[in-house]
Amino acid sequence: MEKEPPPRPIPILRWKQVYRETELYQAALRVYTKPLFQWRKALSTSTDGKTLYDFASRGLRRLHALHSDLRRESFTFRPATALHYNFNGKHRTLYLSPWEERIVDLMLYRMLNRRLHGWFSPHSYAYRQAGFGLDCCQKRIASTLRRCPSPQYLVKRDIADYFACIPHRPLLAQIASLVDPEDYLFRVLQQRVQFSYVEEGELLQASAGVPFGTAVACLFANIFLTRVDRELECIPEASLFRYADDILVLSSDRSAASRARQVLEASLADLNLKTKPSHQADLVLSSLPIEDPEFEGARRFRHLGLLFQADGMVSLSRDKLRKIQNLFRFGFRRSRRRWSRPAEPEDRFRCLIQITGEIIERGLRNVAILDYYLRHVNNEAQLRLLDRWLAEEVLHRIFGGHRKGNFRKMEFRRLRELGLPSLVHRRRLILRGEIESPFFLWQREKSTRASRGTVVRR
Repeated sequence: MEKEPPPRPIPILRWKQVYRETELYQAALRVYTKPLFQWRKALSTSTDGKTLYDFASRGLRRLHALHSDLRRESFTFRPATALHYNFNGKHRTLYLSPWEERIVDLMLYRMLNRRLHGWFSPHSYAYRQAGFGLDCCQKRIASTLRRCPSPQYLVKRDIADYFACIPHRPLLAQIASLVDPEDYLFRVLQQRVQFSYVEEGELLQASAGVPFGTAVACLFANIFLTRVDRELECIPEASLFRYADDILVLSSDRSAASRARQVLEASLADLNLKTKPSHQADLVLSSLPIEDPEFEGARRFRHLGLLFQADGMVSLSRDKLRKIQNLFRFGFRRSRRRWSRPAEPEDRFRCLIQITGEIIERGLRNVAILDYYLRHVNNEAQLRLLDRWLAEEVLHRIFGGHRKGNFRKMEFRRLRELGLPSLVHRRRLILRGEIESPFFLWQREKSTRASRGTVVRR
């Protein structure tokens, strides 16, 4: 890896230097526009029992009062409400603050994230400004694998329950190196680190962790791990990719990879952070089998939802492939009455193919999932097999029996003539920019749904 320039020094931050009234109103505008896409979020309440509509009923007056408190440096954060959720078997506690606190919280995140952009590591991709993000991280991993000689040594770690385990004292020490400890800005950030919350009617104060579900928690997560980034960046011939708490190091030099592993484990131990054993990997990537006492031989590895191969090819992982297949399976089951109604087989084919197109084009969640993976996967051989599976699935719905043998009754070419979509072709259209971004489809649909039952409509 090329030697990175040293981090750009930043002056010690103070409240009067960073706060502007426009920052507050920009954050409020972002909070106001969310209900256009997910209107149920506007109905959520915290310890004050007020919805966003209650706040917006006197919005300008409330924002003016909020600005006055911030200008006088008298604003303090009220307790949040602790809500417990289960996301795919993972327990998470979200902290829901009153709407005034959410606006200030978002303002702090945007304001400080912009100020600290040059201080953060260029190898940290999550919760950053434009030019970073998940897409950039995945593309750079694939580019490194294609560019660097084989074999590649890989060290992969995922921090266990990261947001809930960040210790407060070292985090506040890192913030104190960036913000004047005697200033109001530090006191406000300290309130967000040592936050209070209500759970089952009892007022509590967090002894560890940052308030998961808030914007400023993402800022704290990056600040706390920047020390780890700095130590890994000092290792020559090692490429670092960190997305939030997912840390990946690639190197063509075995000694550099071993050194990176030692530094990473020591740094996380110093910060009192533990890793998930199930997500830990020490691999040597090569198309040919290689025996190594410390690094397990592999031809591919799974990271950030994609399957990266030693030659830089990017494929769908097994679970993501099944996820896409299930989109079609469930869509066909829901529409069974519709496609089984016609008497003639060819009419049924036309109906099934029309349903297939609707699953891809009109299913809002489906479009986002499909197009996201199609944009990042470059293994067209896998997509051709997925196209063949889709054709077999359509034939099986009509003829039943052995899936591949059904091509004797209806040729693949005939299915294409009837309009059966191709995911390979759709990927090429996405790369050429001929298909609209899934976000804009989602945005338009959500705004349409939000206006239903209201006076003003699109």
